[in-house]
Amino acid sequence: MSSSDPGNGSDKGIREAWLPLFDTYGVDLVLCGHDHDYERTFPVRGRHHDTGRDVATGEPVDTLQPIPLVREDPADGVYDSPQGAIHLVLGGGGTGAPLGVYGRDPQSGAPLAKVFTKRNAPRPGAKPGTFMRAKADAVEAAIWSARRDTESAYGIAVFDVHYDETPGMTSITLSYWHTVGAVPTGDYELFEKIVLRKKRKDALRNSS
Repeated sequence: MSSSDPGNGSDKGIREAWLPLFDTYGVDLVLCGHDHDYERTFPVRGRHHDTGRDVATGEPVDTLQPIPLVREDPADGVYDSPQGAIHLVLGGGGTGAPLGVYGRDPQSGAPLAKVFTKRNAPRPGAKPGTFMRAKADAVEAAIWSARRDTESAYGIAVFDVHYDETPGMTSITLSYWHTVGAVPTGDYELFEKIVLRKKRKDALRNSS
């Protein structure tokens, strides 16, 4: 789940394989890398069909667009038992790009994601023995994208797990710190903090 513009974007094949499993087993948090930036989704569950657009023809295409359960973060940053998976792209550990750059619809300005929907075999590059792959063949409205760091491409995520701090509840606090300015200097500032909180299964059993 990535709307990075210079990066790779999203992949239908991965969505097809993994998203149903996340829904079936109630996964709350998914951590990803590869694209060199920071992006967080709303809690998502289920998929829209045929809402993407083929880059070459403009025709509708199925990208398995993830469905956000909400489209606005809670004011206090606390998600109580989201019942959907929040996805994080954590690629701020190192990049040659000076800034996080993300896709936007040229008309509405809304977040836009590139998506690979077809088999994308490597092809020979400009130099012998090198290979490259074609660009993504489709785009979709990134209605699932909640937060994108456009200030700095470098950062670090800190996770604090709290067990029974609130009786019967377990929570995960995500704090994402990014560098001050586009070039790393060693100074970091808090970019965002959210909390995922849910009642534990043992607490549910004891209360029934």
